[in-house]
Amino acid sequence: MNKKAIIFLSIISILGILAISISIYNMPKIQAYEFIFWILLAGMSQSFLVIFMPNGALSVAFAVIFASQLYQGVYFAIIIASSSVLFQFHYGKNGSEHIFNKSFYKTLFNISNYAISTCISGIAFQFLYDRLQAANNIYFYILCLFTYMTLFLLFNSSILMLLMKFLTHQSFFKLWKKNILWAIPNFYALAPFGYFIYHLYQIPNGHIYVILLFGPLLLARYSFQLYLESQKRYYQIIQTLTAAIEAKDKYTKGHSKRVEMYAERVAKKLNLPSSRIEIIKIAALLHDIGKIGVEDSILHKPTALSPEEWEKIKQHPEIGVKILEDVDFPDDVKKLIKHHHERYDGNGYPQGNKGEETPLEAYIIAIADAYDALTSDRPYRKAFTEQEALEIIKQNKGTQFHPAVVDALVSVVQQKG
Repeated sequence: MNKKAIIFLSIISILGILAISISIYNMPKIQAYEFIFWILLAGMSQSFLVIFMPNGALSVAFAVIFASQLYQGVYFAIIIASSSVLFQFHYGKNGSEHIFNKSFYKTLFNISNYAISTCISGIAFQFLYDRLQAANNIYFYILCLFTYMTLFLLFNSSILMLLMKFLTHQSFFKLWKKNILWAIPNFYALAPFGYFIYHLYQIPNGHIYVILLFGPLLLARYSFQLYLESQKRYYQIIQTLTAAIEAKDKYTKGHSKRVEMYAERVAKKLNLPSSRIEIIKIAALLHDIGKIGVEDSILHKPTALSPEEWEKIKQHPEIGVKILEDVDFPDDVKKLIKHHHERYDGNGYPQGNKGEETPLEAYIIAIADAYDALTSDRPYRKAFTEQEALEIIKQNKGTQFHPAVVDALVSVVQQKG
């Protein structure tokens, strides 16, 4: 662990211990059996983890923490949230994981993270609740609840992502976007469960009804897991197909990954939204999948292709679309694969579209593909230098390539240089 990570971990641990100490001192009077029930409830919730990164996981424990805040206030919620980590038991690929076989610093960090997140969100909730007199206004009450949920999510996830930033030296915002953004709807979906737990517990024999509510709560956890597994399978399919492309031609090893990289950077330079960039990245990885259907003798030919051979090469975009026909990819991905060899002047293939008839995203993949091809060794020639490749691309600005995309690529390559 590097120095920055150790310092950050120490600060979070100190703040967490301080919050827990203050909470113990100000702990509301409550029956021992109630206290044990809430701790076990939170610990059980914490045990149903959804692993989304090597050092990070989501649980449905927020519903119980949220309910404990509504039931007895911030100090009680801090104790319950912190204690839940101690009673966590998870069985994964590497066997069981619990407090006795988990690294001390991980346990301390998780406890402190929960304590800090619960403390800040709880104080904000109570402040707004009192200031707005939310007990007498349902809309203000909903605002207080939403504020609590949002602050808990932001602080809990940001503290974890900051630690990951120091450990991996990656961008905080990229880490947060990659690992947290997808979970936001699922996180907010847990809040109603917490609200129901709070109200159910207060009716006669409420603890029994709360336990029964765990069925839907586990269903929420199951939806988390299903989403992650579907995403994992999605990218496994992409990786398998990409490996199949590269196995076909040794000269294009790493080509698809580099095209993805250049296409992503060009798209960002053009300020495309993240949803479109994700589509571009997938299409860039798979843009040459149709070459699986082209004979090796043509792909590896060290001399000029005959007209007949060239016609076969020109079929690979449509072959690619046909290969992906029964794969559950977005239609936009298939569309970009089909049109990544169209030219701005209309002399491309397979349909000869020109200008804005071809999606901008297809032009981005086309220029990334061309740039990497120019700067790579091929059977019929040696690689051009970066500057030579850029000059060739500039000469084809407005004819083969979209003018704005050319300017973006030049800027990206110069910045990289």
